[in-house]
Amino acid sequence: MPQRELKPVMEMPSIAEPSRISPRASSGLRLILANASLAKYPEGGGHWAVFLQYLWGLRALGHDFFWLELLEPSADPARDRKRIEIFFRRFQRYGFAGRVALLLLDRRPADACFETAAAHGMSKTQLKEIIQSADLVWNFCCALRAPMLALFKGRRAFIDLDPGMVQLPLFDRAYALCAQDPLFTVGSNIGEPDCQVPTAGRSWQRFWPILYLPYWRAGADPGPRAPFTSVTQWTWDEYWHEQQLLSFSKRRAYLKYLDMPQKTGRPFELAANIHPGDQTGDRELLQRAGWRLATPNWVARSPAKYREYIERSRAEFCCPKPFYRQFHTGWFSDRSAAYLASGRPVLAEDTGFSKHLPTGRGLLTFSDLSEAVAGAGEIDGNYPLHRRAARELAEEYFSSAKWLPAMLSACGR
Repeated sequence: MPQRELKPVMEMPSIAEPSRISPRASSGLRLILANASLAKYPEGGGHWAVFLQYLWGLRALGHDFFWLELLEPSADPARDRKRIEIFFRRFQRYGFAGRVALLLLDRRPADACFETAAAHGMSKTQLKEIIQSADLVWNFCCALRAPMLALFKGRRAFIDLDPGMVQLPLFDRAYALCAQDPLFTVGSNIGEPDCQVPTAGRSWQRFWPILYLPYWRAGADPGPRAPFTSVTQWTWDEYWHEQQLLSFSKRRAYLKYLDMPQKTGRPFELAANIHPGDQTGDRELLQRAGWRLATPNWVARSPAKYREYIERSRAEFCCPKPFYRQFHTGWFSDRSAAYLASGRPVLAEDTGFSKHLPTGRGLLTFSDLSEAVAGAGEIDGNYPLHRRAARELAEEYFSSAKWLPAMLSACGR
């Protein structure tokens, strides 16, 4: 089925971050953003930063919106209470008090229903009124599923931030994509002939990761000995699908480039969740090869700390999940977009995004070790050029002031 690629609207004037918006914005549009990953991961500052871009951008555009978080309970009620407390405190800090609700589920999300969940942040009566009066819901990563999805009477749009995880039958967990339209994906190559990810018989609207640019500061040159860095989860996941081994392992992705520090003679640092007591030997393997290691839940424990970590970096060295390259998804990292917006060049393994994004200045790609080594040398050798080009790319391709109106327009708004 042919795909419809979103085109950003024309450049809008620069905008400053307002502190709050009125209870009912003049646009007349009421939008709910639904998600199920923030409350359970308070230490993930980079993860939080992804979703705050939408809220800051919508607030700057003057829209009426609410955030609905779903939290699956753990075995420790005290831990759940602490997570909920941190969740609301952080949203309040960013000026979103009164625009956030959380449903603590009593069962796994696939079977969750509104009636048996416990509401936090507002009463269930208030929340149900907001849900049923909403013109539009953006359902991130299928946080909302049947039967809860049926409560939303307005238009329901699905936002895919992990291309392949819902399209492949291997991961089909009754996501009910048929009940949502349009379908958005950050897989810039979904639907192209060279992409192996099936479209599930649906048309997918493609968009880039969204940045609220006033939040990101294009800082000064941190100096030639500042490391190339990235923030990642040290995962091992692999699956068999139709006689193919699909790797989602960031461990495998980075170990292909283990020799980068020695080959380039410059610092590389990885903020990866490898415990100091890890028994696999991976920590020692990386350190022997010259890699510095940082703890992501410390150096990026809040959105502000995440931003500071990026600013202290010389550039990003991004190795995506092998699956993204294997299936040529065109995935581009929201983290890489944040580096660009901070005036930090990005050296990234190409997943097919180079068909749709300009590369060579600010954003350089590689497909093997020799290309990665050459890319690092190019960035260091022409750093002022690549630093300026990085911010220019962010402004041209990732601005929320462009993408949010385009996405609302695709939803008929």
